[in-house]
Amino acid sequence: MTITSQDVYQSLAKYMADGLAISDESGRITDCNPALAALLSQSADEIIGKQLCDVLDCTCWDQEGPGDGKSLVLAGEDSGNVHNATIVCKTGMDLMMPVSHLPFVKDGKQRSHLTVVYIIQAHSVQQAQTDFVSTVSHELRTPLTSIKGFADTILRAGDRLDASQQKRYIGIIKEQADRLTRLVEDLLAVSRLESRKLQLTIRAIELEPAVKRVILNLTDKAENHQIATRLPAGLPSVWADADRLEQILTNLIDNAIKYSPPKTTVTISARSIAQNPEDIEREMVEFSVADQGGGIPTDQLPEIFNKFSRLDNPLVRQTEGTGLGLYITKSLVLALGGTITVDSERGSTTFTVRLPAATLEEQAARGRG
Repeated sequence: MTITSQDVYQSLAKYMADGLAISDESGRITDCNPALAALLSQSADEIIGKQLCDVLDCTCWDQEGPGDGKSLVLAGEDSGNVHNATIVCKTGMDLMMPVSHLPFVKDGKQRSHLTVVYIIQAHSVQQAQTDFVSTVSHELRTPLTSIKGFADTILRAGDRLDASQQKRYIGIIKEQADRLTRLVEDLLAVSRLESRKLQLTIRAIELEPAVKRVILNLTDKAENHQIATRLPAGLPSVWADADRLEQILTNLIDNAIKYSPPKTTVTISARSIAQNPEDIEREMVEFSVADQGGGIPTDQLPEIFNKFSRLDNPLVRQTEGTGLGLYITKSLVLALGGTITVDSERGSTTFTVRLPAATLEEQAARGRG
């Protein structure tokens, strides 16, 4: 028995999880697969013969309308680019899903369209959104519970609390309010990064002063740690946004302090990665932040840059954090045209960032531009 290409395509259409609809030049659906029928809660016979615009809201007609023999114009049909469309279901529920339209051309003339509804992708996105909302709700609930609990105690029994108790309770409220502020700021940063609305002002930045500013800002947190710097003289500047560079350094150094035992050393080092004459890549500046903590298990290394990812060990559980810091850090590094890697073993973890170097040649070239 010979299996033809047509047999393969028919099987794919029949058993694939994404929805397919074929429509003619006038926009009338001439065929669909079982996945689309199940999504719309209709049989194939009910769908065939309908106008595509009755099933999807992403279609538009030319100014004279479909009744005058004009061809259907579909959003995104030129390149098959995926865009969102509302799926009109028989149950009355409208679903927003990714859709693309692909024209069928025969003898140089467009004859019909294949519309693909990406059900699997939509489900994955919806699940990710649900998980994100659930995680954020959990992260918000913990500090809010503390704030409400201690505020209620002060209101109820304020006159029976001595000054030290009142001060301690108010201090806890402030700490948890600060925690909420950090979470909101991190969520806003994630939103800007993912919507590509992050504004960057790229210029030549000297690394050593940036590192010193960050260390100074973290002085209180580092009171039980030693901070060592190994920044060689003559280190090239980096092409970066000053605020984002300091945010990257702050996240990495703060993490190193938080997740390593007291009396240990956090080391910040840097070097220039000279351009290989045979390599087309530009010169880079590399800086590393190393701690003397418990290390990260090898199987968890690929996950540490994910949103809300936190290691499951006692030191991490007793340390406050949103699980967004490394995700934001990696996103910022990539936005600046760099890379970030991590190496870890028991007793040592090192995060290494490479950013483009602002060499004198490049600064002169940019100045001429």
